[in-house]
Amino acid sequence: MCRLFVNFCAKFFNMKKILAVMFFSLMWNNVSYSSDWNTKINETISNEFKVSKKMSFPLDDGDWILIDRSDEYVGWGIGVQELTFVQIENNIAVKVFEIARATGLSKWQAYLTNIIEAAVFHSKEEGCRERQHYNYLNVYKRGNAHNCMTVRILDVQRVLNPSDYDSDAVFTLGIRNAIKKNNIEVPKIYLWYEASYISMTVRDQWYVMSYGVSAEKFANYKPQFSSRDTTEFHPDKINNFPKAKKIMTNWIEFVARKQKSWEDFLKVKEYQKLDLSSIVQDTPLKYIKRKSKNNITDQLTQLNKLYKSGVLTKEEFQKAKKKILN
Repeated sequence: MCRLFVNFCAKFFNMKKILAVMFFSLMWNNVSYSSDWNTKINETISNEFKVSKKMSFPLDDGDWILIDRSDEYVGWGIGVQELTFVQIENNIAVKVFEIARATGLSKWQAYLTNIIEAAVFHSKEEGCRERQHYNYLNVYKRGNAHNCMTVRILDVQRVLNPSDYDSDAVFTLGIRNAIKKNNIEVPKIYLWYEASYISMTVRDQWYVMSYGVSAEKFANYKPQFSSRDTTEFHPDKINNFPKAKKIMTNWIEFVARKQKSWEDFLKVKEYQKLDLSSIVQDTPLKYIKRKSKNNITDQLTQLNKLYKSGVLTKEEFQKAKKKILN
């Protein structure tokens, strides 16, 4: 579960209340549009996450299976939803996509502002603040609005099996049960990206998204070390591992493009968008495999896949397409 929402729930109401309303979905049953928020456990979505006809977030090609969901009606018109999807290859969860939202916040804005602020900027281990194990952090914050992205390594065992005294264990129970029930193998670490956005001038909702890929899937690389503080991807160690450093550099650029798609998905205001100009290069054609250099059809096919998966924005896609055709 997104740690930001764990912190939000823990601060908003005590654990007994959380358990009492867990999976309470009354407030979501009246949604007329077939939104992917209504996806049931073990159902799949493909290529995108659709909220409405005009609101969809592009995903990597292929099927994403829902392995865990939480629908919590907090009360006073406030609801919290979270969905966890995975892509499975050879029974291994090679990719993870988590999306969560808190809705109905406007009436309680004055009270909830401090709670969201604490969950996002003053959390125990993660959140939108400088951390020794973060590989990248970019934040916009003004008043009650924020737009944040973080990049790091996700230590799977640390998240799924926290200390016995850590309340996070409650929130990962559904995922642990799904993994066990479906005999799914999970990598020890993921390349991980998380984004958080709220702006009452756009909508009275808070959105958080996480996206992870195994190093084996992303770069055909098997990590030498598998914990958060020992991994070769850790900022304090990465300079000693040139290949890991290159992979992380590529990963940061990859998810920076995802961030742009995320901002488009949420209709983030121009002045709230993160400045990613130092990361995202204006040469998306470098993603096209060299072997397709003289095959326009192959290049266009690959370019289209990159666009649909959110790696390229619409503007970048159009520029690259024009470059290929010319």
